[in-house]
Amino acid sequence: MKWRLLSGLIALLPFFATAQTYDELNKEFQKYYSKADYEKSIQLGEKTIEAAKRENKTGDSSYIILVNNLGSAYFLSAQYVKAEPLLILTKEIVKEKFGEKNNNYPAVLSTLGAMYEKMGKYEKAESSILEGMKILREVSGSESQAYWSCLSNLSNLYVTIGQYEKGETYVLQALEIIKKMQGENSPDYSTNIANLAYLYKTTGQYEKAEPLYIKAAELKKTLHGETHQNYVQVLNNLGTMYSSMGQYKKAEPLLNQALEIRYKIFGENSPFYATSLNNLAILYEAMGEYEKAEPLYSKCLAIRKQTLGEGHPDYAQILNNIAIFYIRWGKLSKAEPMLLSATEIIIQNLKKVFSILSEKEKTNYLSNNIRQTGLINSLQYKYTKASPAMSLLNFNLQLFFKTLSLTYTRNMLETVNSSSDSSILNTVKEWQLNKRTLARQYALPANKRVAQLDSIEAKTESLEKELTRKSADFRYQQSLTEISIKEVQKNLAADEVAVEFFRFRLITNSKTDSTRYAAYILQKQDSTPVFVPLFEERQLLQLLSNAGKTATSTAKMFYRGMEIKDRNTPSGRELYQLIWQPLEPYLKGIKKISYSPAGKLYSIAFHALPIDSATLLMDKYNLQQYVSTRQVALRTKEKEIVKPGSIVLFGNANFSMDSLQLVSQRTNLAGTVVYPSVYTPSTRGSNTASWPSLPGTAEEIKQIGDLFTQNRIITKSFNQKAASEENLKALSGNAPQILHIATHGFFLPEPDRNKTSFDQGNTYTLADDPLLRSGLILAGGNYAWSGKIPIEGVEDGIATAYEISQLNLSNTELVVLSACETALGDVKGSEGVFGLQRAFKMAGAKKMIVSLWKVPDTETAELMTAFYSYWMKGKTINGAFQQAQADMRKRYSPFYWAGFVLVE
Repeated sequence: MKWRLLSGLIALLPFFATAQTYDELNKEFQKYYSKADYEKSIQLGEKTIEAAKRENKTGDSSYIILVNNLGSAYFLSAQYVKAEPLLILTKEIVKEKFGEKNNNYPAVLSTLGAMYEKMGKYEKAESSILEGMKILREVSGSESQAYWSCLSNLSNLYVTIGQYEKGETYVLQALEIIKKMQGENSPDYSTNIANLAYLYKTTGQYEKAEPLYIKAAELKKTLHGETHQNYVQVLNNLGTMYSSMGQYKKAEPLLNQALEIRYKIFGENSPFYATSLNNLAILYEAMGEYEKAEPLYSKCLAIRKQTLGEGHPDYAQILNNIAIFYIRWGKLSKAEPMLLSATEIIIQNLKKVFSILSEKEKTNYLSNNIRQTGLINSLQYKYTKASPAMSLLNFNLQLFFKTLSLTYTRNMLETVNSSSDSSILNTVKEWQLNKRTLARQYALPANKRVAQLDSIEAKTESLEKELTRKSADFRYQQSLTEISIKEVQKNLAADEVAVEFFRFRLITNSKTDSTRYAAYILQKQDSTPVFVPLFEERQLLQLLSNAGKTATSTAKMFYRGMEIKDRNTPSGRELYQLIWQPLEPYLKGIKKISYSPAGKLYSIAFHALPIDSATLLMDKYNLQQYVSTRQVALRTKEKEIVKPGSIVLFGNANFSMDSLQLVSQRTNLAGTVVYPSVYTPSTRGSNTASWPSLPGTAEEIKQIGDLFTQNRIITKSFNQKAASEENLKALSGNAPQILHIATHGFFLPEPDRNKTSFDQGNTYTLADDPLLRSGLILAGGNYAWSGKIPIEGVEDGIATAYEISQLNLSNTELVVLSACETALGDVKGSEGVFGLQRAFKMAGAKKMIVSLWKVPDTETAELMTAFYSYWMKGKTINGAFQQAQADMRKRYSPFYWAGFVLVE
């Protein structure tokens, strides 16, 4: 043993005799680094670092470049764990030596941000890049290499987390600056062209992506050669796009070429090589060549586990890909453990991502990145032998994801509004002011808005994200969303079930995967919930379209309360058979049902579904609708109001006033911001140039007001001119226990960009945000609605859901919208209805009574008066509403009263 040790020492003597100096090593390192030969540059870089320490050269400026480039070499080789400490060291040295106000410091921040994005540490990535951009704007403006590097890295981050609109904005800005400073034949221009192509490919815009990829490939090949990683990246992405397009003959040679070159550059234990394996496996899977795909998937999984770790988003992605593969291949037992593992990782990463996102970004992230419930539902649908663990996981996922974005944002608002931290309160004030500014701007036509609208939007979103970060109770917010199946069961009565409906895309071997509906039924004593497949969405859509073109015409057909002899006419019985009858075998002995709809089911009046010619569903069950059955677990935490304490009523608004009346009715309310009107050159809605008066609402709010006054309950009514938007907004922060609004409501469908431009129609009709396409009409609303020129400084009488969502109604137990179609809106994935429902929930209201169709005035007034009367007599809100509808059932067909639903 001693001889062997001595031999080893003797073997080292030639090395010490010919050891290269720091300068020699550094020169050689930089040569290989500039050639993008990262394997050799890493080997030399480590030696150069040691030489610098031996020769005391760590204070030289060349040492900073060495450390930065070695960190970058590790980063570009996907060795992120080794890259991180070097890049952090570079940041510290640059900051100490030169300070923060120079181009070098933000450049390092940008590289760090890009690395954190690849590591899946999105919260660190965004803050690092944005900090660098802020410094660069102060130091050198927005036209520098460091700045466009920040833009490019920020774009990549946003694409990764599903914020595609932002990603496109930033990469286009980067391209514009690079083109101006370097021209279109530079490496940086080609890289960002490839990034833009990737964004279009990811969003399915293949016709835009293909020419960009071809152009980027030509540039990369000319600039770097055919064996360079940047060229290979473009080949790989072009191949995956052709694979997605079904052009397999074009895809296969490109993907094989990328695989071979990456093997030569990085070896077989690289994340880049693993990515090529994954993409080639997806291609073979699409071609039906499962035997070729399986070993590629397995090898990719092993490499990603070794190089990235089991908590990385890319590791979860390959688990999901393999699960889908096995589902399509029919090997369902192999898919289950993959999905179980992937889901745990995805949930943990989602919680981290949500800590940096605004409400809008959360919704985008969920709709673009989260497919987990769909994957598990597909497996559950096909695999009758699925384990209890799978069923429990799936139900818990439904509880977790449903209205997740709304829940997180609402909890954040409650936290910051109750904060005593002056910095948080100042941020809240600035954020709210910006939101009001945006509301004013969105009310104007596009050509009338301020030029810097984009920057106001960006600042507003930034402030919201800052509030999320500043909230010391963010972990508490998370815990509020993490409600499990056991907590729901704990609050279920012995004769009660929770029914969670959900909509998902069924994975099949066909390109035309179908959209399905299913439900989970959970009883108090169940060890696992029951999974019940229901129907295809096309079946429901066909039934609805046969019944009528509008919500009201459909309601007249389905909820008419009598049988029609014409068998070709759609009936509510068919609706019952499609939606509810499959659940009946699992509801024996059940009296109470707490349910949460999904997709198109939000437009269904469940309580009025006819079981037969004499029986409605409400006759058999006590039904209660929730935004999510998660709310069942929270019932004991909320004290049920036995008797109302105060009410504010709006009704009989004077919709038509001239300009002098509008100005004169303006009230000087302290703390209320007044917004300009909407300019509408054409009519709003279908054929409606103005809203008709609602004299029946005068009697409605009088009867209710008298009832409350007689019971010595604080009552305030606003009617005619006083039923104004100003008075509604003045309630913010000082809201009553009950807010009752009897007026017109509206919801406008999503705009068709192919048929409409911003030069036609009114502003709200063209809005992308559904909260700007729904609202309430209040006093003076017809002035703007009919296209008259707005009056500066006066509310327009059109309270959009966007504006309502900014109010503070946290003290309001119940909002009653005695108006048309106030339950409607865009349905977005697991987040539910985006319209007035969401707006009032965002504002803090606990419960809502909203309408699915236009219910006549007289019957509405009768229903509402009966509801409040029963509440006064000691019934709960839910019990009083059910009793009032039961009374109406004795006198009228369901069309006249079933349009109203109580939502918690």
